[in-house]
Parts: sequence; structure tokens; C-alpha cells
Amino acid sequence: MKYILLVWIVLIVALNVSAQKSYEYPIAPKDSIFNTYFEEVVYDPYQWMENPIDPRLSVWLEEQKRISKKQERRQSRTSELHAQLSTMYSKIDRESLIRNKVKSKSKQPKYEFEYKAKEAHRNLDMRYKRHGDTNFKYVFRAKDFQRDKDDNVHFATRWQSASEDTVAVEVTHNGGDWSEVFFFDLSKGMQLADTLKYLRFNSHLVWFKSGVYYDGYIKPKKGRELLDKAEGQTLYYHKIGTSQSDDHKLYQFPDQSGTNHFSFGKVDDERLILHHHYEVRGRIYRALSTANMNDKGSFLLNNFLVYPNSEDIGFSAEAVKGDTIYLKTNWNAPNEKIVRANLKEKNKLEEFIPEFDVPLREFNKFGKDQFVSVYRNQGQFLALIYNKHGELLKRLDFPVGKKVNDLFENDPEAEYTDFSLSSFYHPDLSYRISLKDFSFKPIEAVYVPYKTDELETRYIHYTSKDGTQVPMYITCKKDLKLDGKNPTLIYGYGGYGIAVEPNFDKSEALWLLHGGVLAVPNIRGGGAAGDTWGEAGRRLRKQNAIDDFNAAAEYLIENNYTKPEKIVSNGASHGGLLVASAAVQRPELYKAVIAEAGVYDMLRFGKYTAGLVSTNILEFGTVTDSLDYLNLKSYSPLHLVKEGINYPNFLLITGDSDDRVPPFHTYKFLATLQEIGLRESLYHMYIVPGSGHGGALTSEDFTNKLLFKYYFLFDQLGVKFW
Repeated sequence: MKYILLVWIVLIVALNVSAQKSYEYPIAPKDSIFNTYFEEVVYDPYQWMENPIDPRLSVWLEEQKRISKKQERRQSRTSELHAQLSTMYSKIDRESLIRNKVKSKSKQPKYEFEYKAKEAHRNLDMRYKRHGDTNFKYVFRAKDFQRDKDDNVHFATRWQSASEDTVAVEVTHNGGDWSEVFFFDLSKGMQLADTLKYLRFNSHLVWFKSGVYYDGYIKPKKGRELLDKAEGQTLYYHKIGTSQSDDHKLYQFPDQSGTNHFSFGKVDDERLILHHHYEVRGRIYRALSTANMNDKGSFLLNNFLVYPNSEDIGFSAEAVKGDTIYLKTNWNAPNEKIVRANLKEKNKLEEFIPEFDVPLREFNKFGKDQFVSVYRNQGQFLALIYNKHGELLKRLDFPVGKKVNDLFENDPEAEYTDFSLSSFYHPDLSYRISLKDFSFKPIEAVYVPYKTDELETRYIHYTSKDGTQVPMYITCKKDLKLDGKNPTLIYGYGGYGIAVEPNFDKSEALWLLHGGVLAVPNIRGGGAAGDTWGEAGRRLRKQNAIDDFNAAAEYLIENNYTKPEKIVSNGASHGGLLVASAAVQRPELYKAVIAEAGVYDMLRFGKYTAGLVSTNILEFGTVTDSLDYLNLKSYSPLHLVKEGINYPNFLLITGDSDDRVPPFHTYKFLATLQEIGLRESLYHMYIVPGSGHGGALTSEDFTNKLLFKYYFLFDQLGVKFW
């Protein structure tokens, strides 16, 4: 009898195994390409995918498109999900969020702006009206700046002249990092002939008299715009009414390779400030300098601070009053402090606000002769208000799980200012604070189509692989049962010293309303606990960030929030790298992974545009260094995929015009998964058309991506949203 029972069990198991779905993937062509790093030869069969004009790529992409379309056809209840998401997004006025907001009532702008699309598949047009007028007029129509019919035009930034009658508008194409600037006379309602080309996402522009200061780059090689590093950063002065070719070249950055860069801004109506490299007797330092503005084409830098060229030392200008500048620095202060310097005296620093035992997040002007510093103490924000002598006037504590936004006031005549508090489960709540007694009160009611008091954010600590205590936000319904069955979305970033803080996302709120858990671990590599915390997950210590993320999943499982079959991880950009590497290293922890715009080939990342090159070298290292190389390979998702492993289901999302993290990272990683991963797992991608690193640019593309992503999430974890 026992024998018969055993046979039946074996048969049932065999039938279940044979019934498991197996996916058929296209066979990607492979080249015999080998790269040598420090005498180690690394096979790279899909390196041909790095060439966007390789004819094999278009064929392969069509085959991948068929897979994603097949998955899309399986999404039989898209209309229900679309209706729910539409409700979430329509209940908050999107237009009001992107118009100009005035911090105080003492100064109203001369003009108001709005961005609006005539149809969902169209790009946003830019419109304006004089303050007090009723009707808006068009500044720019996106279609007038399209390079072709498929070009997604985006108005990235605008800068108005002192009179406010002339506006410079930065335009990007398909979400790329290259941009150009056009000018418009608002008083006459006409576009000017001036055009500035070859600016980047990190470029800046400052008006002075009848012209602008700006930084531009060497024209990229044709066909290499989305791949090569931007080189030759230079500061120019452009006079309105002249050709860009006649612009005055004022300052050429010593490093023309594109590895490092300078930044600049406006001190007052007469002076610029530059943050740059400075050479003394063949040795490179970093410097903060001022330069008097003029329209004569002359330019002289006056260094007021020169300090070691070390990746561990940073200064940033936060506020200026007369000749006194307030700087935030981590020099001998991992949690950062505020020092002040005299713009006319070299290297004369004095401490204004000391370092505390919690990280300093920001420092701002706060009306006349007052300043406010904002800190993050674990899961709680607090603000300290000071007078001009550095004396503490007031401490403001905000609730755990809430983030304070826009707590500043640059107008010295203002009597009050507005700020907001955000969370993971409700929109920003606006408050008005008195600049005299610092009392504050809510100034608007926010309607959402659900009861916010049924949700909460918990702030806990868990133990990582090496014993480090890591903080994590867990947002869920208050009455959540810890039965180990809750569908859970773990979101991570963990890079560049950036902390993921409580911010409202309407689609994530819908996830919470359907009983989902949202977990956000503040892993090392991020900025949750100051510079030391960020450094602990950077470069040779990058594995700490990955271990922290996997330990978050382990905590949620061990504490009965969920189980592996109910976990999906999600991250974008650095977060895409994070969740991919975490899942490839510990596939048993996750049911599925949604990785967006991620870096998956760490050995080839540094060869291409990759945003700010020096920043990425600081974050990851370089394959030209033997220790960096071994470390990069040790967590590079592409190089960790092994044959015969049952990896989680992967949805990879990328923009086809991404020049920050080129889409070939997604292509190569996907081809590798499809080739050697077990075919019982789903490996597919969603390509956002005409978009760069920032994501979809039209309402239609945004909606389509959101629907595909969240349908996949709900479906993977068996959440019925209908």
C-alpha cells in the first residue's frame, strides 16, 4: 500500500513538473568577442548589441516585441486597471502641480506658465499669460520643434530675464541628455532667432543684461550622440541677436575629456560663482570662485576657497548674503555642517552651524536674516531655524514617515511662506508658516478617493548580512495580518548617497489599497544616515547595498509579512542594477523583478555617456583599476547569470533613446537570461518609445507603460484588482 501511494506521489509530481509552462525565446546571434582585463579573458557574445545600427539588432528587437505583445494580450482586464489608475490620477489636478508656484504673496511673477497637450499621444505645449489675464497664449508648440514625426519634444527648463519679458527655454529630444535653447519675447508674443546648441542635462544658464552665460560642449559625432561621452565643456557669453558662433569663450575647463566637469550659478546681479578644478604648480585642487559679469567678453576668476582634490571632500553653495556665502560641507563632518566664507577673502572659513549626530539634508534662507536647516533623524524630519548670528530660534519636529518639502523663503520682505509634507500614501499636504513666530497651519484640503487613516507607514530596523542595522519604511493597511501571505513590493535605489524618502506615488497608493505592502529599505550606498552610510555601499563596498536589499526581503519573510512567492522587487537606474544583481545572487527570495533603465554590464558601463563620468567613477570605480575590475565583475548582473538556475520572472523596462544608461544594457542582459536561464521563467522587456532615462514623455506612453508594469505586478502576485 505504501509503495502504491509513493508511486502516485511520484506521478503527481511528474505531471506537475511537465505541466509547468515553458517559454520559447528567440536565439540571439552570438559573436566571438573576447575582452581582456588584467590577463583575464571575458567572453562577450552580445557586444554587437552595443551598435544601434547593427541590422541584427532590429530583427532581434522585433522578436522581443512579439513576446511583450503576447504578454500584453494576456492582460485581459486592462480596462479595469486603467479605470482605477485613471481615478487615482484624475482626482488630483495635474496642471496645478506644474504651473509656477509662488512661495510668498509679496512678489507675484509677471507671467504665469502651464504645460498642456491637446491629445494624449502629443507632447506638452508651453503656454503663458500675463498675471491677472484670463487666457493663456502659446509660447512654444512642441510639434514646431520636432526633428521628425516620431520625435518626442520636452521643455526641460526655462530661465527668464530680469525684466521677465524674455524667456530662454531648454528643449530635449526623446528624453536625451543633449539639449538646445530657444528664446522668446513674451511682451511681443514672438520667438527670437537665437538658438544655443550642444548643451547637456547638467548645463546651466544665467541672464545678464541683453545676453546669457551658459556652458556648452563640443558637437558630438554624428550617430554617436547617445553613446559617446560629452567632451569640451566651456563657459560662453551669448548676446541676444547674434549667432552662437560669435559667442565669447570665457572659460574652458582644463579636463576636456568629459571625465570631470565644472558648475556655475549666480551670486547676485553682478557676480557668478564657479565650482571647478584649479591647478597650482602641476597639482590639481578644487576651487570655488567668483567672477564679475560683463558683456565685454572679459572674464577673471577670483578664488575664495581652494581645497584638496579628494573624492571624500565636498562643498556646495547654499545661500549668499552680500559678500558672505554659506556652504554645506562634509569636510571632517560626515553628517555635514554649515560654514561661511567671505567672497573677497581666500580660504577664510568659519563654522556657522556645527555637525550634529543626524544627517543635514538641506540649508536655506528663511526670510530676512534667518536660515533654516533640515535634518533627517531616522524616519523623522526636523528643522532648526537660526538668526544671522547662528543662534537657534526654533525647532520644528515633523511626524515619522512624513517628508518636509520646500521649507525656504528667499524674499526678505515676506511675512510667511508655504511648505508641504509628503508621505507614501497621501499627496503633499500644504502648510503656511509665519516667519515671525514660526507657527504653521494647513492651508488647503486634499481629496483622495480612499481613506488615508486606514494606512500607515512603519519605520523599522533589520539586520543585514554583516550585522549592520538597516532602516526600512513599511507602508501598508493598519489592520494588515502578519500571516506570511501578503503581496509585497520592495523598492530600492541605494546609490550616489541618495535616500528614498516618503513621496506620494498614485500607482503605489493603488497597490496599497488592494492590500499590497510597500517596503522601502534605506540601504547602504544611499543617504539615509549621512556620508558614511553612502560610502559604505559605494565602489569596492557596493556588495553591501545588494546584501542590505536581500536582507530586507529576508526580514519581511521572517516576520510573516510575506513569503518569496509573494515578493516583487522594483528599482530604476541605479535601482535597476540593484534589484537585478540582488535577484541573480539570491533568486529564491523573489517571485519577480521589475528593473527599469538599469546598468547590467558593469564592465562596459564606463565606455559610454553614463551621465557625469567622474560621479560614476566615484560610485563604481573603473575597469582600468585591477581591484575595481574584480569588484565590478563580482556583482555585474550580466556576468552572474548561470546556466540552469531558476531565476525570478524578469520585466526589464528601458527607453529606446536613453543616453544616460544606453538600452544595450537591457538587451544584453535579456539575451543572456533567455539563453541560459531556465525557460520556466518569463524574461521579457518593455521599451518606452521615444524616451530617455527619465521615462515616458507623452501621456499615452506613460499610461501604456504604467498599465503594463502594474498588470505584471498584480498578475505575478495573484492580486485580484477587479
